Amino acid sequence: MRASFLLNKSILEEKIEQTRCSYHIVFIYIGKFLPKFQDINPSIKKIFNLIRDTDLSFLLK
Repeated sequence: MRASFLLNKSILEEKIEQTRCSYHIVFIYIGKFLPKFQDINPSIKKIFNLIRDTDLSFLLK
């Protein structure tokens, strides 16, 4: 998860610059086996793209 986060954090960098805010993102994995990078990476990308494309300005008021 950490490697995927570091690899894909650039997806959020433009959003952070636009809003001039910081984001605190926590991932909690609950499972019985340790997943491989190939299984986690697409999910992390999907989450980051969702955050990037969502208007979160209502949270800043």
